[in-house]
Amino acid sequence: MSRKIKVLIFANGESKLTPLDMEEILPVDKVICADGGTQTALRLGILPHIIVGDLDSLGEEMGKELSKQEIEWKIYPKEKDETDLELAVKEALKFNPQIIYFAGLLGGRIDHTLANLFFLERLKELNIEPIIIDKNLKIYVMKGNEEKILWGNIGDLLSLIPISEVVEGILLEGLKYPLNNEPLYRNLTRGISNEFAEYKAKIKIQSGTLLVIHLY
Repeated sequence: MSRKIKVLIFANGESKLTPLDMEEILPVDKVICADGGTQTALRLGILPHIIVGDLDSLGEEMGKELSKQEIEWKIYPKEKDETDLELAVKEALKFNPQIIYFAGLLGGRIDHTLANLFFLERLKELNIEPIIIDKNLKIYVMKGNEEKILWGNIGDLLSLIPISEVVEGILLEGLKYPLNNEPLYRNLTRGISNEFAEYKAKIKIQSGTLLVIHLY
C-alpha cells in the first residue's frame, strides 16, 4: 500500500492548538498558510512551505522576516472571487493529497466558519479526506456510502450534523446512543451530544453528507 500524501493548511481563523497537539498529525508533506494563518503556524513552531493570499492579515514586519526564509509566495489582489482558504486548497491539490488537515478553520466570523465547513464537501467529491483540527476537537466529513472508525476515551462527545437535507442508513456502534440503519435530518438536532461508550466508535452511512464532530 502506498503512503498517503498529507497536507496541512493553516487558515486565518482562531486556534487554540499547542505544539503538543500537532504531534499526532506531523510530519506532513506540505504546509500551506492562508495569509494570517501563518501567524498560527509560527506560534506552533512550524515554518510553511507556501504562503497564499492577499497578505492583508500577515503584517509588514512578519512579511519582511519571512522573506528571508525559503518559502514560496503566492500573492493575489485583495479584490478576488476566491477566499484565501480556497486559494490554499488549490495549491494543496497540486500535490495530489489523500488527506488535508485544516487548522484555524473555526472561530471568528460566523459567515466564514459556515462557508469553510460547507466548502469541505467539495474535497470529499475529489476523494480527499478533510480533517479539521483544534484543541480537543476534530471534525470529519462523511459522504455517500462510507464507514469510519474513530478512537477516543469513554465519555468523549460525538455530534453528527447533516449537511444534506437527510443522511440515510446511519449505523452507530460503541456510542451511548446507537443507531441501526436510521436517518438524521438537517432540521432536527437528534445527532447532537452522543458519547463514547467504548474506546472505539463505528459510524456508517448509506447516503447524504454528514459532519462528524469529536470533542475530547
